[in-house]
Amino acid sequence: MKKILFILGTVFMFQTSSFAQDAPSTVDKQQEFDRKFRFGLKITPQACWLSSNNDNAKNGGTVMGFGFGLMLDFKLSQLIHFSTGIGGEFDGGFIKYKYVSDVNNYFSANMVVDKEHNLVEAKDGLKSNEYELANGNTQLIMNDRRYKSTYVTIPILLKMMTQEYSGLRYVFLFGGEMGIRAGLKGNDTYVSGIKTTSTGTSVTSAFLKEADLEKKNINLAKEGTLLPFRFGMNLGFGVDYRIAGSTSLFISANYFQSFTNLVRKDSKYLTKGADNTYDSNGWSFANFNQGHFARAVRLNIGIMF
Repeated sequence: MKKILFILGTVFMFQTSSFAQDAPSTVDKQQEFDRKFRFGLKITPQACWLSSNNDNAKNGGTVMGFGFGLMLDFKLSQLIHFSTGIGGEFDGGFIKYKYVSDVNNYFSANMVVDKEHNLVEAKDGLKSNEYELANGNTQLIMNDRRYKSTYVTIPILLKMMTQEYSGLRYVFLFGGEMGIRAGLKGNDTYVSGIKTTSTGTSVTSAFLKEADLEKKNINLAKEGTLLPFRFGMNLGFGVDYRIAGSTSLFISANYFQSFTNLVRKDSKYLTKGADNTYDSNGWSFANFNQGHFARAVRLNIGIMF
């Protein structure tokens, strides 16, 4: 009896030891790759531009932007994940303003800045000596503006995946993105400008030199939409490649399209110069209509854990 118990005990111990040694090698790697919750980090170089719904202010070209962020994935099923996170996007684009010098068909986008190059609001009723002829103020005719926007972003995406093939899965992304504007600046170039200088009773105006017909990093916070939110569509296609365990390299190409305006629909600072009028009551301004919507093609490169 003791011999039988000894033999059975030895077999049991051998089997237990064998199972303990073999267990890690029999873990389903697909399950480890598909944990319920995963997180990661990403960087996002991107080509950005602005579309416009105003023929007098059209897209003037593409700029290179950059983003970064934290990714969070929640497994809904074997092939579908919910993906979100938080990040920062530095984007923007060029807007080219219409300028026609023909006196019979004249058009310009005008702006006035003070001596520190802060935007001066075009309020109806202003007298000339309170607006374009105030000491140190400069009248400007817009050529183009590069908008530089900064957003804190939260993507809300469905991530649809194929089965894993040799460590690789193909991924389709569909959903939206919410952004909170954290900054808005601009780099301007001008067709021409006239600066006013007052000394006592003497008032002189002089055209700007060519070297002065551009200005960088103008604060455009007051030109941004009153509510600093951006909502848009985010579509993408990519791959998820398992490096080891649940760690994988993630690469995708995404198209982003904003549905909300970057700036105020009616500018408080840009006016349609040809339509501005002046009488004994002061200036009556024709505010410039704006509709600038962000577009971007993004390359997301990240690592998931």
